[in-house]
Order: sequence, then structure tokens, then C-alpha cells
Amino acid sequence: MSAFLNIIAAPTEAFVEIKNRPRWVLATLLCMVAFFVIIWLGGCWRNISDALTWSYLFGPALISPLIVGIVSVGSTMFVYLMNMVVSGRTPPAQRFKTIFSLNIHCAAIILLGEAINFLLVRANILGKSSFPLPNRFPVGLDLILLAVDEPNIYTTILLHSTSCFVVWYLIVLAKGITTITGSSRWRSGFVVASLWASAVLIALGLAYAAGGGTTIRIRM
Repeated sequence: MSAFLNIIAAPTEAFVEIKNRPRWVLATLLCMVAFFVIIWLGGCWRNISDALTWSYLFGPALISPLIVGIVSVGSTMFVYLMNMVVSGRTPPAQRFKTIFSLNIHCAAIILLGEAINFLLVRANILGKSSFPLPNRFPVGLDLILLAVDEPNIYTTILLHSTSCFVVWYLIVLAKGITTITGSSRWRSGFVVASLWASAVLIALGLAYAAGGGTTIRIRM
């Protein structure tokens, strides 16, 4: 629990704790619960009286462990393999568990970003302005798209991926990889940059498969 919180407040201490004792179960459960709450609140925000009904609970309860599981394991596998490529040697099997523990603890930053995004979207700060992406408050280079009536979906995804929370997560993850694996800073930076690029390419590919075009404009 302390490492999960220290990733935000004192990451260096968290890295040492994770390296010595790479626990991941509690951090994974915390991520699932936090993600569940965010999805659940998003669905019942306008119908809070029905918040505890089965229809509002089942979806988030099913989606949160699925998303957290797929994303955390997939991204950890990518980091593990990329670290093996850049180091030129096969790391011990225990290393995967340590990297997974680091990655799932770093997810606290992404969850913090999701919570803040939830509040910002519903605070009506931008008034009648539409967001470049539905229900995604611009906290990266996508801020420049607020002046565009119908931004291209591919440009929007690319710029939204520069969210300050994503950048924060990548920086902390890179520093953690350096501490845990002993890799140089540039190698760790290359690994997380490759992770970011791959995630963006997947998002762009999904947008293309869905038909591309322009983003759906909504009024919050």
C-alpha cells in the first residue's frame, strides 16, 4: 500500500520497496476498485438514485478487471521484452514479476489522471466548448484543438496521448526500470518511448478500423 501511494509522493522510495519486495496483488486490486468506481460513477452520475441497481453495477464490475488485467499484463510484457532487446541478454524469470509490480504501481498516476479528468469534465470549466474527444478533458497538446470545430480523429488521438499524466507515468516508469534493472537512463527511456508509440499506434489502428473521420462533437 505504501509503495502504491509513494509512486506519486516519493517514487524513489517506492522503487526500492518494489525492487526488494515486488508485491503486486494489492496494487492490482486497488487499480481494479478505483477503475470500477470511476466507470460506475460515470454511468450513474445523472441517476444517482439508481446507483446501486444491478444494471449500473454489472458493467463496471465486468469491465474494470478485464481492462486492468489486459493493459497491465500486455504493457508489462512489452516492457519486459523490450528491456531484453536493448540489454542484449535474457533477464531472469523473476524480473517479469518485478516489472509487473512496478508497472501496476505506476498505474496509480494514470488512475489519478482519470479521477481528475472525471471531475474536470463535469465541472463545466470550458462552458459551451466541445472537447476534442468525448468525455476527455484536454490536458496535453490537444488543448490547441479547442479552437478547431471538427478536428481529425487521428490528430486528436496523437495529441491527447501527450496528456500530462501519461508523460508523468512514462517518466516515473522509466526511472523505475533504471532502478530495478540497472539499465542506463537512455535505454529505459527508449523502452518507455517504444511503449508509448505502440499504444498510440494501437489507438490509431482502432480508430481507423472504426471508420476514422472526425471526432464526435458533444456538448457537456
